Amino acid sequence: MTMTSTPPPYAELPVYGEHKRAISSVSFAPPSKKNNGASINSNNTGISAVLASTCADGTVKLWEIDRPAINTAGKSCPSKQLTAQSHLIGHSRGINDVCWSPTAWYLATASDDKSLRLYDVATGETFVEFKGHQNFVFCCKFNPQSNLLVSGSYDETVKLWDVRCGECVMTLPAHSDPVCGVDFCRDGTCIVSGSYDGLIRLWDTATGECLKTIYADGNPPVGNVAFAPNGRYVLGSTLDSTIRLWDLIGGKRGEESNTNEAGQRTGKCSKTYSGGHINNRFCVFSAFSFANPNRQSIVSGSEDGKVYIYDLQSRKIQQTLEGHSDAVLAVDAHKSLELIASGGMSSDNKVKFWAPTT
Repeated sequence: MTMTSTPPPYAELPVYGEHKRAISSVSFAPPSKKNNGASINSNNTGISAVLASTCADGTVKLWEIDRPAINTAGKSCPSKQLTAQSHLIGHSRGINDVCWSPTAWYLATASDDKSLRLYDVATGETFVEFKGHQNFVFCCKFNPQSNLLVSGSYDETVKLWDVRCGECVMTLPAHSDPVCGVDFCRDGTCIVSGSYDGLIRLWDTATGECLKTIYADGNPPVGNVAFAPNGRYVLGSTLDSTIRLWDLIGGKRGEESNTNEAGQRTGKCSKTYSGGHINNRFCVFSAFSFANPNRQSIVSGSEDGKVYIYDLQSRKIQQTLEGHSDAVLAVDAHKSLELIASGGMSSDNKVKFWAPTT
């Protein structure tokens, strides 16, 4: 019988980034196939990860974390402020979301100035500006082929954009309240959207047809959605301090699930994660953390200034990360390294990094 050892706990790294105002979103660059999911940094000091963080002042900063920094988790070291590797500008108002193209060559941002921007990561220049939403743009994601960008807005629509020319190729009258989360499935054939109207909807990318509508008991507003890597599940964070994992295939009788007008089951709530994070006022990000097969988790920000890690299967709180001095809305987990990033609101303004102790 093989015994699985308990993974070491996460600890704050003694390095941090900082913005002038509240951190609105953080996102790790996609893994590089050449270096086991990471990249070699410019100083040749080992494997590193690159994080994009956005701010209410309309800027994007890129941060590089190298292997020596990751190895200091839990050790007594003086805290050091990082110097941003890049500083991207262009938006006239705050940025709500940032996403990487699968190649990590481009970044897209969604802003309160009602536009999206496509940046060349190497040069920091704006390639394309996407205009067409009638209100704040709250969320965005690339498709796996990097030729389409999906966005959600306070104008209650979901738009699909051609990345090459910036034209809107489809507008979906998706919801009856602001759209706060969007994502593509792993092959790009479906889009998921979540809204303050309490609905999570699945769309056919090619036709714009609504394939499924999912909602939780009580219809709590949806603040964030994300497809699981296998494409079968959708993670939805709602403003009742609960995260739900929805099985899109459907459920059995007696389980929390939805049916359409034809009486067909459209999805079941497979697991719920609650009892730790607080989420009643803002759209709080949550993310899958699958880098370590022995610690598959759900990571969530919280309005109490902490980061909560839930065990994917047992739904129990694995760990609570404390270090911010204000609410944490922005979190992300690296796809290949055990590394978590979090961003604090206006009384904090810091981007913090967390890794297992060594």
